[in-house]
Amino acid sequence: MFKEVAKEGSISRAARNLNYVQSNVTMRIKHLEEKIGVPLFYRNGKGVTLNTNGEILLTYARQIIFLMEESIKSVQRNVMKPMGTLKIGSTESTAAVRLPPILTNYYSTYPEVELILETYKTDELIRLVLDRKLEGAFISGEIHHPDLTATLFKKEELTLVCHQPLSCIQDINEMNLLVFSHGCYFRSILEKWMREEGIHPKRILEFSTVEAMIGCVKAGMGIAVIMKEIMKGHDHSLILMSLPPSYSTVSTFFITRKDVFHSAALEKFIEMMSVPNTSEI
Repeated sequence: MFKEVAKEGSISRAARNLNYVQSNVTMRIKHLEEKIGVPLFYRNGKGVTLNTNGEILLTYARQIIFLMEESIKSVQRNVMKPMGTLKIGSTESTAAVRLPPILTNYYSTYPEVELILETYKTDELIRLVLDRKLEGAFISGEIHHPDLTATLFKKEELTLVCHQPLSCIQDINEMNLLVFSHGCYFRSILEKWMREEGIHPKRILEFSTVEAMIGCVKAGMGIAVIMKEIMKGHDHSLILMSLPPSYSTVSTFFITRKDVFHSAALEKFIEMMSVPNTSEI
């Protein structure tokens, strides 16, 4: 209750969020302050605001709640059948190409697990795992962080996708570059290559989905760098051009926090994603 009141800055909103009667929350907060022996909030007509004491307690409250959640995961690990919620993240490209068979298999094998998949750019995925908002995530490119464990998942080949053949790479100077927003690892690779080649596209157009990007390349809006595996599912009207060897291969890693206890649901997911797809053997 204290954490919710601190977040909302209002006892009435916190009570509504928690589905409690407001007087109950008011009484519990008052009892907490009496037990500790100091006030935790500044009261005013518009609501409540944490004072210095409250800020200190909030830091510990978050840790207490986190440890409670970890203790439940620890107990669940001893259960033969995984259960609960598993929230993982992925780049859109990996989610579109590599995860469907894994997710399908996982859903059918462990129906009692509520598996939630969220897609973001690599930078955002790393932040969400570090903030413990995702239990794990598939990211593009290597990462060296003291709090993270990274397991190699796949090595992907990138390709330059064009509406029509290029006579030379300098043709890109007269074309639009279709990319994801900043934080996309593929975009950083493409921009680095272009800087080295002295290429300056006419305009940079940002997209949020792979399908929209491919559709606009087909319409002649510009060029893009996409995982080659994705293009296998599309018609052959587009031109695929190889990137230099040092830029054509990207590794996908699955990252988790080192200090987070793996739930049984996460352990089984990691086991499943590590099994080679029989179609690739």
